[in-house]
Amino acid sequence: MAIQLAYFRMHGEPVATYETGHTRAFYHGRTETIRACSSESVAFCKAMTESSTSQADAFLALRAALQAHGEYAQLALSGRACDRHLLGLYIAAHFLGMQPRPAIFTDVAYKKSGGGGNFVVSSSNVGYTPLFGGFAPMVKHGYGACYSILDSRINISTSSWNVCPHTDCTKFGEHLVRALIDLQHLCIAANPPLEQPSKL
Repeated sequence: MAIQLAYFRMHGEPVATYETGHTRAFYHGRTETIRACSSESVAFCKAMTESSTSQADAFLALRAALQAHGEYAQLALSGRACDRHLLGLYIAAHFLGMQPRPAIFTDVAYKKSGGGGNFVVSSSNVGYTPLFGGFAPMVKHGYGACYSILDSRINISTSSWNVCPHTDCTKFGEHLVRALIDLQHLCIAANPPLEQPSKL
């Protein structure tokens, strides 16, 4: 959600976001797309950018966004998401020599939703180890965000192409750090630490 919030604050709109989902439960399983941008994540980003939103309401919006994200992630990991299925249909149409291509693959909404490798934000969690990496964005006006979650820190590598005047990797990284800090404060405010009982 921090990546969603960072982009929304910087550019003022939500975009199609790719997150890698592994399908290792399947023989020769590789990946499926976890679509991180949802109605719930957009509602959360709007709540976080509106000054009239209370902390309690912002936290409820965060929980709803995380719930939706988790549910979609489970669909992807269990082979019930849409992107690899659509890729298979695209490849089948190609090998069958279908001309013109089926209408879904030429529809503007297909491309805007990330179809055909057009996700504006591409993200991946490389695990819970100190290993680190990075990758280029899928589109010239996009960002890459590679992250690793450790016990005491989160490593994040961001990237963008320098050919688009609207992208700025440094600013995106700054927005991402701010989003993570804001999420930390939001979660602490909603769940204050228990006071230790006095030993006296």
